[in-house]
Amino acid sequence: MILALGVFLPEVKPVMDSMLVLESGEILGRHFCRGVIGNNEVVACGGFVGKVESSMLTQRLIDRFNPRLAVLSSCAAGIDESVQIGDVVVGTEFEEYDTIFPLSEGKMVMKAPDTLLMRFLKVYFKAGKFGKILSGDAVVANASVRDEIHSSHGGIALDMDSAPFAKTAYENKCSYLVIKTILDMADENSKRDFDRHFSELAGRSSELLVEIMKNHYIDRE
Repeated sequence: MILALGVFLPEVKPVMDSMLVLESGEILGRHFCRGVIGNNEVVACGGFVGKVESSMLTQRLIDRFNPRLAVLSSCAAGIDESVQIGDVVVGTEFEEYDTIFPLSEGKMVMKAPDTLLMRFLKVYFKAGKFGKILSGDAVVANASVRDEIHSSHGGIALDMDSAPFAKTAYENKCSYLVIKTILDMADENSKRDFDRHFSELAGRSSELLVEIMKNHYIDRE
């Protein structure tokens, strides 16, 4: 089974709309659908903000459905000049930029697993941008703050959920992948750009995931 998560329901709605639904309901007050796309069994759910809710919902869904692969398919802010609004970013590394580990040497960076889906994307998704995604419990809408975070941690995208999602999946020995669409550039225009582009771009990452699932059997990690 594949778990498809979106921070907001519109981000994962293409998955829900494309499946032959076998079951639907609520989990922790969030709507979910379980069904089939192509030869892949999928459960899709969305609705969480921040690192705690990301981990909480991911854990509950893993406990209930025991997926082989968990995919976070949603939106993020761009923080590197290599990306722009509308780009789709695939996470290769994840780091919580606002968490300090005093007993650890250096930064705590998680590397994405070498899943079948990741290998497929690297070969065939030529338009994709691959790189580190940073996560923290704040909406960054200031170019100076963005640049300071980027200078200290690198990365190409910034959000509030990828790193905790990855960590939760990893601790459960569940393969995972993060696909993000860039909605804004974490600067003073972020709210304007989010409002302007969300309806158009929210489902772009999930549309890519759906297209792959319709034509390929990836539920076999």
